[in-house]
Amino acid sequence: MSQTIAVVAPEEADDDGYELKISRLTIDKLGVKLYDRVSAVVAELVANSYDADATEVSVELPLATLLSVQDPALPEWTVTVSDNGHGLTPDEARAYYLRVGADRRKAGGAGARSRRFNRPVMGRKGIGKLAPFGICKRIEVISSGGDKTAAGHLTSHFLMDFDKIIGEDSDVPVLLEKGALDGTYQPGSGTKVVLTGFLPKRVPDAGVFMRQVERRFALAAADFDVTVRDSRRPTEPPLPMQKFQINVVDETRIDLSTRPVTLEDGTLLHVSGWVAMATESYRNEEMAGVRIYARGKIVATTRDFEQPAGFTGEFATRSYMVGEIHADWLDDDDDDDLVRTDRQSILWESDKGSALRAWGANIVREIGRLGRQPRREKVKKRFREVADLERRARERFSDESVIKVALSIGDSIGGFAAEDELTDTEYVEGLAQVILSVAPHQALVTAFQDFERTRTGGQEPTLEELVDLFGKTRVAEAASYAQIASERVRVLDQLDSIIFNTARDEAALQRIITEAPWLIQPDWTVITANQSLKTFKTSFENYLKREHDIDATLVIEYENKRPDFTLVAVGGMLHFVEIKASGHALDDEDFTRLFRYVDALRKFFANNPDMAAEFPRKWRIDLVVDSVAIKDPMKQQAYDTVVGANEVFQLSWDDFRNRARRTNEAFLQARDDAAIAANALQTGAP
Repeated sequence: MSQTIAVVAPEEADDDGYELKISRLTIDKLGVKLYDRVSAVVAELVANSYDADATEVSVELPLATLLSVQDPALPEWTVTVSDNGHGLTPDEARAYYLRVGADRRKAGGAGARSRRFNRPVMGRKGIGKLAPFGICKRIEVISSGGDKTAAGHLTSHFLMDFDKIIGEDSDVPVLLEKGALDGTYQPGSGTKVVLTGFLPKRVPDAGVFMRQVERRFALAAADFDVTVRDSRRPTEPPLPMQKFQINVVDETRIDLSTRPVTLEDGTLLHVSGWVAMATESYRNEEMAGVRIYARGKIVATTRDFEQPAGFTGEFATRSYMVGEIHADWLDDDDDDDLVRTDRQSILWESDKGSALRAWGANIVREIGRLGRQPRREKVKKRFREVADLERRARERFSDESVIKVALSIGDSIGGFAAEDELTDTEYVEGLAQVILSVAPHQALVTAFQDFERTRTGGQEPTLEELVDLFGKTRVAEAASYAQIASERVRVLDQLDSIIFNTARDEAALQRIITEAPWLIQPDWTVITANQSLKTFKTSFENYLKREHDIDATLVIEYENKRPDFTLVAVGGMLHFVEIKASGHALDDEDFTRLFRYVDALRKFFANNPDMAAEFPRKWRIDLVVDSVAIKDPMKQQAYDTVVGANEVFQLSWDDFRNRARRTNEAFLQARDDAAIAANALQTGAP
């Protein structure tokens, strides 16, 4: 909606001076608060030049500079915007420029069309002149206009000082300072606005600044040229403002010229422009989203047309959808003002805004469908590259069909990754390892399917096909072993540092066994939580309490209490695992406690034959302790006896680690041997 602000009417103004009557709240809210970027301020001044029928606009400012910090070796920083438009005489400046908040398109305003070229003007609210106060405290205006006389064009020259304006009583008009050129004549028409006294605002570098300004305009006029000169480098050629460009996927481009917006009463509102998916996700805020223009100037930017979260393809749409929509009816002369004052959004809850939102919902769905496949193709190609998948597959597998399957799986999985995830090396490496492990199994499944189709189709499978099938089986098995072994060796590396650097807590070491029972018997796949093991745990704990008065804690999975033993069932044998901290020596007291369990296990297994039958290879206490220091000869003899009977198996921490490492590193060697064997089968080599 247009805003009403207390102003000085032309007939009330001082004929000789320049007065501005405005509340300090207004100038703060409409200037300082709304326009805090240099590019936004410059864009407002450029828009004023367009409305003044300028064909050439020159912007001069120091790029990549903090304006509030002055370089003593250089002249005072200024931001200057000059044009060759029709300009303003002193009377016109008083009547139009200094009337803040008056709708210029209404009666008494400057008009809805420009004087010379009949351009539909961008300005409406009459507050653009306050925009510079968002970055500076002093605005100087020099404008020459009116009919050209023998002496030239009559000039108005005045200065607006922020501190002086807001320091005055809001009910008293502010008398502005006249400049030296006021009342003089200049050879050409046009306006020059000079900004000084800067707040701590930074001018970005050339690339960013030009993008920020260019995205605000979508002008069709061929006779409107804007150039930007860096005052830090005055000898360099100026930068021309060009049409804002974004690279898009052509297959996703939607022409909007035949897709009007429909109001509830059936009225059709014309729209032009396009929407598409960008070739890459947003790399800077300037390229983000769809820009909506009215009269060639931006009025809003949207990534989703205000759709609620959760729609299909939401992430891709909000990361890739771009475009430019031209809808002049959002800023219609004879209708309510639907553009937010800072031109960052529109009134979406209005009738036209709601219709645009509903229209946009269909666009979002369509662009999501069109963009899905091209984006996946791009991402899966990128994943192949960053994962180096083909080279790694060829190094690991000699069978071409397995390599082909690995690449196919990589395309399927990689196509669903987000672009930013592909910059995470750990994430990419994890996916690659999974793919290379799964590929032989998928190739084996395909080979079985092909073999079965041949057999059921009435053909006799050949010996070569059978050899190929068994070769793929061996490769698949080796791949599984290799993946498991690789992870286990990595865990063992971590275990080394824990044991020798930090581990003195037996409970913590005991937990390791509950999480990684393969450490006890590395060459077997273990089951730690089957029903037989749980039943034995409960029965044996009760037996120890009843017959031996021992309160024992046995664990199968990690529990938040210190265990006496960890139970592991491996290959038909029941293992009781007890761990002593690194460097500990088994003493007489330790053995007395240990032997009580040996005696209890002998009797329990003898008295419970059905339960013992669940573990055909019987039981063993695995004791991880670095040394034995039993002093009592009788206890030492008893210890030797239980060790000799394989009722107690003692190994040091070094043996414990090295045994697990040797077995798992052997798996890795088996993987390599399988690859060689498969190659021999394929090539017929001996």
